[in-house]
Amino acid sequence: MKKVIVVLAILFVGILLAGCTTQPAAPATTPTPTAPAIPNIIGTWTGTMQSYDEGTGFTDNPGENLSIVVTEQQGRIFSGNMIYPMNGTEKSEDIAGTIGRDGRTLTLVEKNGYSSGIIVSDNEIELTYMRDGLQFTTAVDSLMKV
Repeated sequence: MKKVIVVLAILFVGILLAGCTTQPAAPATTPTPTAPAIPNIIGTWTGTMQSYDEGTGFTDNPGENLSIVVTEQQGRIFSGNMIYPMNGTEKSEDIAGTIGRDGRTLTLVEKNGYSSGIIVSDNEIELTYMRDGLQFTTAVDSLMKV
């Protein structure tokens, strides 16, 4: 009987040791998120402006539209021009910009300021314009693709 107990004890210890020395299960790997697709924003975007200009105050710029014409795009970088009303005439200005890594945010540089914004949908963007200096300005531009 003693031999049976010793054999069972040795067997039991062997089973315990075998269970303690096995490799733990590999942790589940988290899939790497894929980068969002880079939208193609080449084309003409036109819409309205609401602004605040130092010395003038708030305005909805009634009857005046802003247009951005994106003529080139390489990956997340694009260029083109902006056409906007100024003192009763239309002014055209070169612009360049970037699409954020998220595929939705925009940053534009102009000769007299900067705009940041978001791609709301395939056919809509919204920009916030800032210009500092003696006559500072800020504006919200809502643009639709033509």
